[in-house]
Amino acid sequence: MSASDADIARAIARCENQAVKTDAEDVLRTASRKREYDQLYGTLTGIGLLRARMGLSHAPYWNGNVANDFSISADGEYARYAELKAKVERAVRVDDNWQRVRCILRWSLGLMLAAGVAAAVAAYVWGIIPTEGMSLPSLASLPTIV
Repeated sequence: MSASDADIARAIARCENQAVKTDAEDVLRTASRKREYDQLYGTLTGIGLLRARMGLSHAPYWNGNVANDFSISADGEYARYAELKAKVERAVRVDDNWQRVRCILRWSLGLMLAAGVAAAVAAYVWGIIPTEGMSLPSLASLPTIV
């Protein structure tokens, strides 16, 4: 938009694509066409800034793609894709950690239950639990079902 005629001529001379070079000469060397080009460039720059601020053109999966057609930085903001990816990765980490904690809790509770049962059986077998006055009913004392 602020390039001098000499800057434009040098840029056109450096262009290796003959079709682009011819189009550039036709457009940029005519004052009215150059104004139209500058206006269009300003509009496209605005669209590029909008896309960048919305995170639509600077996410990693756009690199090298035809959709990454603007070289405008994203103003230091994260792309929406990167933001969502980070949230999903965090949720996966939290879920993985919770699954590990649940596994540890299950094993701990199982071990405590097994230790409690083993202690109760050992106490009964070794006579630590007082059984005086307690007796199991005999089969003869149970009522018969006719």
